[in-house]
Amino acid sequence: MRDEGVFRMRAVRTGLVTLTLLGTLAFGTHAYADDPDAQKHKVDQHISQLQDDLDDTSAALIAANNKLNATNAQVAAATKALQDKQAEVVAAQNNQRDIAAQLQIADANEAQGKADLSANAAAQTKTRALVGGIARQSYMSGGLGSLGMTLNLLTSNDTTDLTVADVVMRQQGQVLSGLTSQRAAQQAAQDRISAAKRRVAQLKIDADNALTRANAARDAATKARNDLVALQKTQAQQKADLEKQKSAELANLKQEQAESARLSKVLAARAAAAKAAAAKNAALRARAAANARQQAAAQSSGDTSGLFLTPPMPVSTIRSGFGMRLNPVLHIWLMHEGDDFPFPCGTPVYAAAAGTVISTSYDPVAGNHVVIDHGLVGSVDLGTWYAHLSKFATTPGTSVKKGQLIGYSGTTGRSTGCHLHFAVMEDGRAVNPLTWLT
Repeated sequence: MRDEGVFRMRAVRTGLVTLTLLGTLAFGTHAYADDPDAQKHKVDQHISQLQDDLDDTSAALIAANNKLNATNAQVAAATKALQDKQAEVVAAQNNQRDIAAQLQIADANEAQGKADLSANAAAQTKTRALVGGIARQSYMSGGLGSLGMTLNLLTSNDTTDLTVADVVMRQQGQVLSGLTSQRAAQQAAQDRISAAKRRVAQLKIDADNALTRANAARDAATKARNDLVALQKTQAQQKADLEKQKSAELANLKQEQAESARLSKVLAARAAAAKAAAAKNAALRARAAANARQQAAAQSSGDTSGLFLTPPMPVSTIRSGFGMRLNPVLHIWLMHEGDDFPFPCGTPVYAAAAGTVISTSYDPVAGNHVVIDHGLVGSVDLGTWYAHLSKFATTPGTSVKKGQLIGYSGTTGRSTGCHLHFAVMEDGRAVNPLTWLT
């Protein structure tokens, strides 16, 4: 017993099972949660929903734009109305200033009237004093008799006793005429003052009321415009939000449409792969049936040359067979998943059956090794493994015939001497090679 015998089979098993999985996936994709067909159905439903949402958003955006346009017009009208009201306030203020000027004039007139009254009173006093002087002078000269009689004559309207008074009046006519004029002027001044006060007072009330109304109208117009401006800002924000939402929905729709197109390509590729896999599986099943018939004929005749797998050497030369054994390197009991044949280093190694080379690689245990997939044989996916080679004579992906050179024996990897480790796998699981070699 010259080698370690335990091989790491995960990579080989994965490779051999891949074909089986591909066939399963080709015929049973609808059973998987990530099925592109189901995904596309969901994406298409989402696209339909996004289109509906986009239609709704577009309609809402149109309505919001119409409302905003109407509000813009109202704001313009309100701005014009406010300007008119502000002009009215300015006019009322100007009117109030005019009335204030008139009031100053009325105050001046009132002051002048008072001055006139004072002057009239002084003039009347002076005139009385002059009349009194005349009376005293006449009395002292004996012209009119007693003092009381003189005063009565000067102030009386009776014309029966004016014979003597006429003489006095002709001398003092200007003094009496001035007294009458002064009295008329006093009354006229008093009338002007009263009329001016009444007129100015009414004008002041009217001006104050007009200014109050103008201010109230301006304040109402200001509030109306401010309310419309606030509404305008709200509607503008709503429109901006809807435009942003529409842009996002358009982007989502574009993304979902791209995903739908991608999934359509995936489904088309899968359909083509399924069709190809079905054709390949049919060919493999035909080949497996032929191999099974060949294997059965060889076993019944006892001729190993007719077996599906040809042993590297006569099975009687096997030095270490399949099963538990004491590892010659590690000195522990381990499973030996193959048969060791006593090949001198550099001995040609041939394929046990036709198939496809799926691996030519190296690892510290098996050294240089070749793995061949022989396809479906009966109901299993059959593979063979050739380990500890000194060098390769084939490459991955190469289709080989039964008995074709694939490498040369050696002692690479964990080995105690030149030999060939030969293993057989069914669906990626190591089995006793003798079940296929005898």
